Amino acid sequence: MSSKRLDSLADYARHKYKLRVDCACGRVVMMDPHDLLAAILARGWKVYSLEGLAMRLKCERCGKRPKRIGPGLGQ
Repeated sequence: MSSKRLDSLADYARHKYKLRVDCACGRVVMMDPHDLLAAILARGWKVYSLEGLAMRLKCERCGKRPKRIGPGLGQ
């Protein structure tokens, strides 16, 4: 059995995992890492980690930062 490291957005894209973003307001969004990487490059953001990504994302409903970012398993 192998284990996969999911430390960056590139890891999610390489292993074909969706990124699950949970907000404190209860909103859950499943994001495609390829689309997110394209948006990051288009904006010129210097984001290399999931923590750095969390500092850039905001909920469309309430405007807060994500409570949790992780793999979207079973989706």
